[in-house]
Amino acid sequence: MSKLLSGNWQKYLIAVTFLVLVAFCGYFYFAFSHVNNALLQEKIIDRQFEVNLICDEMDRFVEFDIDWDSYNYADILSYVVEQMDDTRGTYAILYDDDFNNLLDRDGLFPLHCYPDLISEILTSERGEMTIQLEHGGKPMHDVHLYYRWVPSDETLTGRMLVLIGVSKYSVDNNISDEIIYGAVILIIVTSLFILAMVIVLCQLGHIYTQREGADKWRKKTFL
Repeated sequence: MSKLLSGNWQKYLIAVTFLVLVAFCGYFYFAFSHVNNALLQEKIIDRQFEVNLICDEMDRFVEFDIDWDSYNYADILSYVVEQMDDTRGTYAILYDDDFNNLLDRDGLFPLHCYPDLISEILTSERGEMTIQLEHGGKPMHDVHLYYRWVPSDETLTGRMLVLIGVSKYSVDNNISDEIIYGAVILIIVTSLFILAMVIVLCQLGHIYTQREGADKWRKKTFL
């Protein structure tokens, strides 16, 4: 015990204390990031479900009525996609089979600037891709895209492409400031308490090493 309370062990105790505090900060950072990522994944799944639900219904109508060439499905789908695009944090756009924009609004990014995305869209009926984008005053960040051709029947001409995108800025329920501030305060208070206890422990160790003989351990006295 005397060795632990004296000599070079003091600096080791302080170093370990700081490592513990760094571990606290790292854990909370990981926990908050994990929660935000989980919320983002939930948002991606929700938007994909909405697109698939809409496109599956359109597939069903086209199959039952056999009227793809005679009924104006583009107006219906344009309205729905515009409503999705108006949703906060969600980007949605509708193209024809020549990648012409069918909505009365500009797209989030020029599609021709992403040849890998176009190549994948041309070879798959539906799929996902993540691109890097800087827009709306936001720094460069990942945008998670999901696309699907509609109707699914590849023999039909004049099909349309639905493309949606979400990013970390699409998550409305970010961890509240009160929770973050509370965690920071707890870390600071805990840090000060642990550091104070280490200092006291080291001081006691110093006193212990200075005493000799019968006074090494003093008996408890009462007034």
